[in-house]
Amino acid sequence: MVLFALALFPLAGGEEDGEDGFSLEVVSVAAAQRPQRRVYIYHTHTHEAYAQDPDDPYRPTEKWRTADENYNMVRVGKELAEHLRAAGVFVTHDTTDYEMPRLSTAYSRSLSGIEAAAAEGYDLYLDIHRDAYSKGNGPNTVSVDGRDAARVLFLIGQGSGSALDEKPDWQQNEKAALMIAGFMNERVENMCRGAALKSGRYNQQAASPSMLIEVGNNLNTLGEALLATAPLSVAICRYFDCLDALP
Repeated sequence: MVLFALALFPLAGGEEDGEDGFSLEVVSVAAAQRPQRRVYIYHTHTHEAYAQDPDDPYRPTEKWRTADENYNMVRVGKELAEHLRAAGVFVTHDTTDYEMPRLSTAYSRSLSGIEAAAAEGYDLYLDIHRDAYSKGNGPNTVSVDGRDAARVLFLIGQGSGSALDEKPDWQQNEKAALMIAGFMNERVENMCRGAALKSGRYNQQAASPSMLIEVGNNLNTLGEALLATAPLSVAICRYFDCLDALP
């Protein structure tokens, strides 16, 4: 049921809509009472980085990786968080370096972060990465307002391994990812490469809807990756709008 209220607003410039100088406006109480959406952003592979810019190089820990948060995935997460906050979304950006001391065990450490976030309760859980370049993935950039932006891919873990006792709700995760991907491609054709189903879990068993997002690849520049975050944030907000419209 949709509830409405009447609100009184003073008219600007001294104009009057009646003897009292106030006008009536119908306000949706249901819309006003909707809770603020909450997003948790983190980075399991924190040190992933992009192609070196000769005019603004970073200090690598190894090729296409750096501990410098101004150039690795923390920087991309920061940009996405800023766009979402500007749109009124509550964002927790977890900048913990989960990659150290060993890359191969990073998921065991980032699991503690998403479990703590799940205990607080969020509407969306995003592990932001960058991909490895593959010629078979098609164009490496798309044009966003006349500038080159990195393309985006969503990864959804099905947890199909026989030794995994707790499975992700991958159908719900995939549904959310496909909606966001679709909204991105409506805004910029071919910007999102879709949602790929994988056999692993990527810690997505800890909370839902949860997804891993590859923002560009190692042959993209950091600038191209940052440009992708604005269309991504718009698509996430459109996803939330769809949820808010449900009865």
